[in-house]
Amino acid sequence: MVRDRLYALLALLIMALLMACEKPSPQTVRVAVFNIKELSTQKLLRVDANGVGTDSQLVAAARIIQKIRPDILLVQEIDHDYSTPPNSVRDLKRNAIRFLRAYLRQGGNRIDYNYIFTSSCNTGMLSGRDLNRDGHVATEADRGTRAYGGDCYGYGTYPGQYSMALFANVPVDYRQARTFQKFLWQDLPGNHLPRDFYGEENATVLRLSSKSHWDVPVTVAGRRLHLLISHPTPPVFDGEEDRNGRRNFDEIKFWVHYLANDSALYDDRGRRGGLQPGANFIILGDLNAAPEAESRYDGMTAIAQLLQHPGIRDTGPVAVSQGAAEDRQPGPPHFYERCTTAFDNDTRMRVDYVLPATGLRVLRGGVYWPVSTEDPEGHQLAERASDHHLVWIDLMIEN
Repeated sequence: MVRDRLYALLALLIMALLMACEKPSPQTVRVAVFNIKELSTQKLLRVDANGVGTDSQLVAAARIIQKIRPDILLVQEIDHDYSTPPNSVRDLKRNAIRFLRAYLRQGGNRIDYNYIFTSSCNTGMLSGRDLNRDGHVATEADRGTRAYGGDCYGYGTYPGQYSMALFANVPVDYRQARTFQKFLWQDLPGNHLPRDFYGEENATVLRLSSKSHWDVPVTVAGRRLHLLISHPTPPVFDGEEDRNGRRNFDEIKFWVHYLANDSALYDDRGRRGGLQPGANFIILGDLNAAPEAESRYDGMTAIAQLLQHPGIRDTGPVAVSQGAAEDRQPGPPHFYERCTTAFDNDTRMRVDYVLPATGLRVLRGGVYWPVSTEDPEGHQLAERASDHHLVWIDLMIEN
């Protein structure tokens, strides 16, 4: 009897050990976003006889990525190469693969990625309408001009400009990825579409996304994580109608409805709804919206829709750098240490974000922006790479 009970206990112990071995262990994952200014096909094609990239800006950007070594990396402003009509997913990935091979995989600190996701964007895609109201409907003959970009679904002086690519070293569920490139602006509940400016006929065809909105599921430590990706239009370069400010607000507002699983939303395959309740997610991208932005709708700034959302964690307190606050006063009211970009007049703003669900555990984070006096080489590297700085956070994904 005693022996039988011992055998039974031993069997239970063995089963428990086997189950523990099968269960994925907690995993730290580093997630980053990097807007690499005008990462064009022309720059990507600058390689030597061995296929090694020679463009000084892209070399600098690659070195920063190699230093930070994110497991998940969103690159923005990378061209889609439409020199030949895209007939497959690989065609849309062509420039992402070029960047990986010619730049990221080069040097003593090379980094590789096993998965790449990309999809069509609205940038540089002619609408066939006079969207900028200049009295001229742009055609292919206008390619390369602002007039061309002004009549596209998303601003771009040629097809594929300012697009996006996701690099990952965790499994990507390509089949379940959702894109919202063609979702109409007028179909967003509570939208701020300026119909008086566009006219009723144009308003019925206007797409919300200036690039696209993506939900790309990945698997980390056996758990599903939704990467919610977008790159809204800058809220400038318009007039009193504030069409770009309104669009920026509503491109960000889209995620509020997506987190609420709003049935008004539909993806490019016609599937309705948003994220299922309780799903883990990270919102990431250059959202072109600073906390102190002046444009306000619904009683708040565009980015406040996310930073004040009860289901979203504001990573501003951890995603900081000393370089952004150099010669500036850190802390309130401006929080210069959280800034991610400095434009030509040295206006520093926080516009690039990695924002996880509140249920995810954030370990640390940062912005690659070294202080010029302490790390002149790193500072110059960041200055050469882009007018934006790479933003990253580390998450502990527990099973």
